[in-house]
This record gives sequence, structure tokens and C-alpha cells, in this order.
Amino acid sequence: MCGRYVLFTHPEALTTAIQGWLGSGQVPIVGRNKAGAGTPNYNVAPTHTVPILRDYKDKPILGPSTWGYPPNTVFNARGETAFDKPLFSGSVPCAVPMDGWYEWTKDGTKKQPWFTSSTDGEPLFAAGLCSAREGVLYSTIITTAALPEMEWLHHRMPRILTGEELHHWLAPESEGELRELAGASRPAIPQHLTSRKVTTKVGNVSNNGPELLDEVE
Repeated sequence: MCGRYVLFTHPEALTTAIQGWLGSGQVPIVGRNKAGAGTPNYNVAPTHTVPILRDYKDKPILGPSTWGYPPNTVFNARGETAFDKPLFSGSVPCAVPMDGWYEWTKDGTKKQPWFTSSTDGEPLFAAGLCSAREGVLYSTIITTAALPEMEWLHHRMPRILTGEELHHWLAPESEGELRELAGASRPAIPQHLTSRKVTTKVGNVSNNGPELLDEVE
């Protein structure tokens, strides 16, 4: 699953990466006046306003959404079954940019957070769904079975998209293509991933700063 993540890459840098991946022209950034827009967030949690990439009139745009579908703040959707759930009926694909995500392991009663990111430091794009409800755009992150090399951390992980997959995810030819991408049993990943132990302060959403990413023993 993915219940916390990190995004410190500035929107302009994200659009540059998107243009390179999609081979597109300028990617508009909308909703700059939304709370937190463009501010680094080292402890993104459900209900936060987060940027998502989506297709609008056949062109990609980057804009704000509220993370977690109402009424129960559903922040993850299983890729294998998402398109069969009434909650996500009418949703459209989006991609959620992140610099990495947190996951916890258990050692007895102790929970240890880990931060996973790309080894080259480039942002990642997770498959997602979005839908407008009562004038608010909500988003959720698609998860898939963890890659074998990541199973020690958790049996689920965000469905990270490659550049080619990102194009097909945002502008699919059919729902069947979306289902295939979302439910891939062993998805490709755009970069190698690395995980490191970080402070347990991550568990408190009020803690938010770059020091949360420092490796601990």
C-alpha cells in the first residue's frame, strides 16, 4: 500500500520531466493558488492537496487534487480490481508525481519506517485515478503486487509507470489497456529503486521537513 509519500520536486521541474517523458510541448500548471501548491511536502498524507498529472482536452496538465476518495478517504486502489469497484466508476486515469514513498516494517511491537526512491534521484510517477465529486477533484493511487525484490518491505507497492506507460496510461485506447497496465503482475519500473531506514518521526503527520529523509541506523 502507499499511505505516505514525499514530493519536493518543484512543479516547473516536474513539467520538464513530463515533457521529456511524453515528448510533449509545454505542460500547463493549473491551480497555483491552491494551499501548498509548489511547497515541498516531506510527509504527504491522505486529505492533503497534491498535484496530479492528467489528460485534459487531449493535452497533459498538472493541477491540484485532494488525495483520497470520499466518504472514507480511500487513498489506494488495487490495480487488479479498481475498475470493478463502484467507488471508482466514472474515474479517469491520472499520474501522481512523487520523489518516493514511506513504508513500515514490524519488528515485534516496533514499527520502522523506510523511504523508497529512485537511485538516480529523479521523480517517480505512480498510476492513479481521479474524479470530481461535488466540485472537488479527488485522487487515489493504484497499487500492485510488490516486485520480488521489494516484498521484504511490503506485499504491495505503488504502480510506478515508465515513460512509455505514462503516455498510454493518460491517453489509453481502451479500458482494457488501463486494466492491463494497472493489474500487471510484474510491472516494469523506470528507475532502480533504493530503500533506507528513516526516523520514526515520519509517523506524525505534523512533522514535515527534509530531515525526515535522513538515513538512520
